[in-house]
Amino acid sequence: MPIYEAIYRSNDHEELITVNSIEQHEKFVDVKNHLYCTYQGCTARLSYVPKGKVRAHFKTWPKNNHIQDCTDYFERMVTANKQKSIATSTMALSDKHIKSVLDNLKRKRKEQESGTDKVKTNRKKKPRPKVNPDSFENTTLNIVPTTGPEADLTSGENNIKEPSVRNRSLINLSDDDLNWTRSVECYIQNVETDDNRAVLELRDGNYTFRVFFEEFFFDNAPINFRGYFEDLKYLVQRHKEYLFSGVGLIEKRNEQYCMLVNRGNDFRIDDQYIAIFLQNASA
Repeated sequence: MPIYEAIYRSNDHEELITVNSIEQHEKFVDVKNHLYCTYQGCTARLSYVPKGKVRAHFKTWPKNNHIQDCTDYFERMVTANKQKSIATSTMALSDKHIKSVLDNLKRKRKEQESGTDKVKTNRKKKPRPKVNPDSFENTTLNIVPTTGPEADLTSGENNIKEPSVRNRSLINLSDDDLNWTRSVECYIQNVETDDNRAVLELRDGNYTFRVFFEEFFFDNAPINFRGYFEDLKYLVQRHKEYLFSGVGLIEKRNEQYCMLVNRGNDFRIDDQYIAIFLQNASA
């Protein structure tokens, strides 16, 4: 069952945290890493799961157990998934798939703005099959999305469905996202340009995030993209309310999360490809 309250415990400090208040907490990053069960005497650690297909909630930390008297106690089961060894391959995402990801970001944002978004309720799931611990291991193929060079598989190769791309807000990025392709959207605060490099600085409250366009991007993009970023830089200096939406690889540079974008169709400004945005902005 989902959990909606937790105890934030740090040194001698304890504080009740709810799923409705955690993201507004001034120490959000520290809070989400120090959450525990609220039941007296239960020391099970919890993690925060932001709103996605289901409403935001807390869940029990892997390999942490509640005491039997706790209202959130459950017995862990050995499942078939535990018996699988995993092989990982990367798959290049098609322009069509990236377009779908960016379109979904726009749609969800519009629904939230209009108040028409509905959180999906949990459906009853079939219990996972139990397995014989002595049985032979099965191997499953884990497909990882990528927009970079040298992917193991091309889009749709071997009739394998393209993997999904998870969306992240700046406040919810964590080390679990590193080296994964994610989607992000936020408002641009600054643009830096160089010969074979452009950097967009995004900001959400106290959180900053940099989006890098580097040598691989410019080697494969039309030559006029250099001018596009110069024009965007000029516009942002005059008006800092342009929304960036993009798909790219999450990295960590100088102890800060950032994104590396590799292709010209993998991002939009104000829900438009940059060439169209600049054309409309100058009209």
